[in-house]
Formats: sequence, structure tokens, C-alpha cells
Amino acid sequence: MKQKSLDLEIVKIHDIQFGEKTEIKEHVLTIQKEELKKILECEEFSSVDIQLARPGESIRIIPVKDAIEPRIKPDSGEYFPGILGKYDSVGEGRTRVLEGCCVITTGRIVCFQEGLIDMNGPGTVHSIYSHMNNVVLVAEPAENLSPEEHEAAVRKAGLKMAHYLAKAGMEVEADEVRTYTLNKVDPKLPRLMYVNLVLAQGLLHDNYIYGEDAKKLQTMLMHPNEMMDGAIVSGNCVTACDKNTTYDHQNNPVVKDMYERHGKDLNFCGVISSPISTILAEKERGVMEILSIARLLDIDAIVVTEEGGGNPEADIMMIAEEAEKVGIKTVICVHENAGDDGSSEPLANSNPAADAVVTAGNNNEFIVLPPMKKTIGHLEAVDVLAGGVSDALQEDGSVRVRLAVIMDAASNLGITKLRAVTY
Repeated sequence: MKQKSLDLEIVKIHDIQFGEKTEIKEHVLTIQKEELKKILECEEFSSVDIQLARPGESIRIIPVKDAIEPRIKPDSGEYFPGILGKYDSVGEGRTRVLEGCCVITTGRIVCFQEGLIDMNGPGTVHSIYSHMNNVVLVAEPAENLSPEEHEAAVRKAGLKMAHYLAKAGMEVEADEVRTYTLNKVDPKLPRLMYVNLVLAQGLLHDNYIYGEDAKKLQTMLMHPNEMMDGAIVSGNCVTACDKNTTYDHQNNPVVKDMYERHGKDLNFCGVISSPISTILAEKERGVMEILSIARLLDIDAIVVTEEGGGNPEADIMMIAEEAEKVGIKTVICVHENAGDDGSSEPLANSNPAADAVVTAGNNNEFIVLPPMKKTIGHLEAVDVLAGGVSDALQEDGSVRVRLAVIMDAASNLGITKLRAVTY
């Protein structure tokens, strides 16, 4: 049987600019601004603008909704299956990637659980997006647009924008090709799976798998290449520091690390994606289905990541407890809410079975971010962002906030520089 094999054809972007034609030359992405704006205009937006934010520039982007890496299937010209594209060749064949470039969506706040990105200063230590060439969509909602309609419109516009930019990568030669396939390996190696808990809680806390709201879906077995190929799209407004953006799903570091070790010290047997519900019965069913799949495939160990915090910590602890009971070793990846000084109980729930934990750091830690020369979006939103404080905005334009408001600062996936070491 032929295994899925995915070639990520990497086009490295070193700079971005506006120009007469959307194209890539010598690693510079040039964007025809007015053409792109016309593609994105719709009745849900009162206005649409495109702005650029490069590493090192004195720019603050706020409130940030999502981050998306431009990717496209060059053989079909499609991407984001179930939303913009079809399902043909998902997880296999060729995918062109604009590496070093990211689409960021902003505009008037949809929900308090959004975030910020600084392109300069101390905030850059905590966000991967501070080091990318960001093409920022500023989409202001039309009057009387509901939060649900607003979120949906911004989500689709961000995907359309990423797809438009990715088309420019089809005309140039790739700088590098990275191939991902789960080849057969030594059967004596331990069999591991990745359990990807996908937030699906309603109230703007949802993700989409193949275009379908994850609340409507069951726990499912997935090939890791599907995640790399746009199968999961973020539609949630969960706290910025631990939000799994669309970019994070496309570049999931757990998937990448397990691929790197496949055939060396482990046998990577795939991904289980399971919705995180607020309902106890749904949580229990998810745990049962996760373990049913893992036991059917004779799995020795699982790595589990959550999205968000608090409520989802019940899911990971239940998984750890039940998995250990049946002899499946479990590693969980979480961030902490340990209080301003780090001395508080870090998790909303805990269990003795969860004795192998990877921490992404304490998102309650305070940081002062200096004023920037330019704000893309609405600076006043900082006073209402989840995890922040009501007087975050200072008279001099600086902001005193918790790490919680910085995009990916304490990512449960580990896309962060925060960590704890046990001595």
C-alpha cells in the first residue's frame, strides 16, 4: 500500500512591500494592495485595509484575531479544504509554503479574548509572529453585525488573503523541499500517537475541521499531513497566549518533532483529533473514543495538548488517568495560571496520573511593553483583553499587561520560549 507523502515546497520570504503586481522576486513579496482589497471587500465589512509590519519596526498590532501562513496546492491552485478548496490530495502531493510571511487579522474587537503582537521591544521575546513579515488585514465590521457574523467574516477573509498571497509562490522556484511520510520502521520501536484536543465550546470558542464546526464532529483519527495541509482552521477567540492559531495548526511543533524522531526512537502512528466540549458527558465520550483508537492501534504512549485553559484541563487530566489505567504512558502539554508571582495553583484540575508534564510557562506574569510609533488596529482594546487589566494603557502609551494578551506567549503546543525546569 502506498503511504501518504507530502512535499512542502518552501519559498523563503525575507521582506514584503506594496507594488504594481503581486509577485515574489529575490525573496521579496510584492503585493498589489488595491487588487487584494477588492477580493476581500464584502457587505460584512464597512472598510478593508491592508498594512505591513516587519520585524524590528516600531509597530503594535491589536486586537489580533488569527495568524495564517500562506500555502497553496500548486497542482490545483487550492487550499483550506472544505472552506476554499476541495478535498483532493489533502496531506499528499505538493504544497507551496511562503515561509517567513504571515497573514494577521485585526480590526474592531470581536471578543475580549484576542491579543497583540509587538514588532519591536521586549514583547518580541514572547511571540513568534514578531519575527515574521506580517501582512495585516484591518477589517472593520458593518453596523449591527453580530459577533458570530463578525468572526465568520474575518476568518474567511483571512483565509482568502493567505490563499491570494500564496498564489505568488507558484511562479517561483522553491528554496527547499521537505518531505513528510510515515514510512514503516522497526516494529520494536515504541508506538506513539499525538492527541490533539481541538477547542469546540461555542460562544466564539470553536475550530473548524475540513470546514465543519468541530462541535458537530466526533473524535477522529487523522494523518499528521492533514494538519500541515490546512485541515484545521482556527475560529476561536480564546485567550491570546494559548490560542492555537491557524498558523499553529499548519506548523504544529508536536507533529514536527514526532516526525523528526520517527524511525529513530519512536514509531509515530498518527494523530487523534478530539473536540473539547464544556459538557461532562461529552468529555467522557471523548476520552473513551481516544482510548478506543489508541488501544485498537496498540499504542504504547500518547502526547496530549490542549487549547485554552481552565475547563480543558479537566479533559487532559481525565485522559491521563484513564490512559495510565490501561497501560498507555501519557505526556501532557499545558500552560500555567500560577498568579502574578508564580506561587498559585497553576492548573484548574490535576491528577496524580499526570506525572509527565511539559509546561509552556506562567501566563499571569506581568510585562510592560513600551509605546510604539504606530498601532495597526485599536490600541484602546488592550484594556479589555482577557488576562489583562482594566488600566493596562498608560499615559505615555506603554501598556502594562500579563503575558496572557501576547499571541502565543504561553502556547500549549510549545510555540514559545517560556518553560520551567525541575531541579
